Amino acid sequence: MSIRSEKVRLTLKKAVSEIINFEHNFDVLVSVSDIDISPDLNNLKIYISVLGNGNSKTNVINELNSNASIIKNHFPKYLKLRKIPSIYFYLDETIENAEKMHKILDNLK
Repeated sequence: MSIRSEKVRLTLKKAVSEIINFEHNFDVLVSVSDIDISPDLNNLKIYISVLGNGNSKTNVINELNSNASIIKNHFPKYLKLRKIPSIYFYLDETIENAEKMHKILDNLK
């Protein structure tokens, strides 16, 4: 990844975090865990961690994907790009998977 792509990725990660926290009022804790940006800067995959049950996780991801264009419209406040990338939200279950593995390892002792 080029230096420019990395700077854009980090700036957009911060921007998406702020936009989600200020524009959306979720009943659960929502955080941006990672962002993957395509080399041509046209597509963003945004991985979201949600602290809640399965139903609330699905609701958060669905709401974010349905409001992607609204979130995207805030990007020029944070960064100047010729073309605003398309964004897609995905659920990041890394924390839950790590917790499951930790429980399994504890049971082996």
